[in-house]
Amino acid sequence: MFQRSFETSAVSVRVLTDEREVAMNPQVALIITVLVLGVGSVVSVLLYSLHVRYKTRENQHRERLAALEKGLNPPAPAEPLPAPWTPRVYLLRGLIWLFSGIALAGLLAGVSYTSQREPDLEFRLWHMKRLKELGATEEQIQQDLAQRVAHREPPLVIALAGLIPVGVGLAYLIYYRAEQKRHVEEQ
Repeated sequence: MFQRSFETSAVSVRVLTDEREVAMNPQVALIITVLVLGVGSVVSVLLYSLHVRYKTRENQHRERLAALEKGLNPPAPAEPLPAPWTPRVYLLRGLIWLFSGIALAGLLAGVSYTSQREPDLEFRLWHMKRLKELGATEEQIQQDLAQRVAHREPPLVIALAGLIPVGVGLAYLIYYRAEQKRHVEEQ
């Protein structure tokens, strides 16, 4: 008469692929939603700050043009000019890229490690049919299915994507070290 509590409380997001409908884990859907909203909010804050900076520069330019048209000396810039580039900038960039890459690799490895699931019945049947078409015996099919207990989605190798920013960070740090040595030799 009544369904068990875990049957009625589970929420499932269904995704339609080319040939079949696949149920998406609600935790994965939540992670994707949080990531999209987080990236969207960062991008919107960045775009807003760029817009404000653009408008400020545009108003300063108009002010200078108005002063020149009236024959007055243009006002001095309100902000001091940025300091010249120093090797410390490369140190900062290198550390940011390095630790961002380490964090990304850790995040992707954690997601892969915690999202292990059993292959569904439809996949196992499809795989059995494919093996039969390739000429496998019943014993070989049973052995293959016994080995396919669980698989990770996404695979653990996706964590290697974190090595890209790690490499960029290491390149910045190497350049910083080389510039620092060159600066010491010049003095």
